[in-house]
Amino acid sequence: MSALVRSEGLVLRTRAFRESSKIATVLTRRTGRVDLLARGARKPGSRFGAGLEIGTEGEFIYYERETKSLWTLSSADILRSHQGLRENPETLTLLARIMKLLAHLSQPGQTNPGLYNLTLTVLNAMEEGNSSLYDLYLWRAAAASGYPPRIGEGCMVCGDKNASGFSITQGGFLCSRHSKDHNDLIRLSIEERRLLNLLTDVPPAECKVPIPSLVSKLIRRYAHYYLHADERLIPPVTPRP
Repeated sequence: MSALVRSEGLVLRTRAFRESSKIATVLTRRTGRVDLLARGARKPGSRFGAGLEIGTEGEFIYYERETKSLWTLSSADILRSHQGLRENPETLTLLARIMKLLAHLSQPGQTNPGLYNLTLTVLNAMEEGNSSLYDLYLWRAAAASGYPPRIGEGCMVCGDKNASGFSITQGGFLCSRHSKDHNDLIRLSIEERRLLNLLTDVPPAECKVPIPSLVSKLIRRYAHYYLHADERLIPPVTPRP
């Protein structure tokens, strides 16, 4: 038994299938991550056109079959192509990283509106010229996946507002008295702690501040730990000259 489904979605990746078709992995609002067979998509003049490019936001119509994991795509209409991100090597790399992580975090049949909307907001802001949003995305993707860092509470044990050591495994700050048994601390300055708060709340399009290496290192370690993502998904911070 099959059902016709219409849903907005983001193209995470595509791969060739047989001689003339493609399989597109799409994160949809309605049915989570799906694999869609686009018959004839590799033929010249295919009706799918650029609707299956990585990072494209579109409206997809597909046939859902309960007994199969590969469903048939009927149409793909572009809502926002994000073509600008694919034309620049730097933003293309960031786009590919975000889509790869999103594929890792998403599951068939499970929707996550917060993560979906976050991704769209960040991609749109990147296309408008703000390409320094990768760490912000990781920070918020962890929260949207159920692992929000506790950064506004002071020390997680005693509440000391001067706590400066962030524990990855504890997910928040610890003061000097309660951090003695933790070897994963990253100590931040007052300005760096304020930046973490900013990254938690600021609209992505308004985030224009550079991210210091130490803050980026903290965010990526946090995302590695809670999102179960290795360095192939989240690369380490590159040392700056």
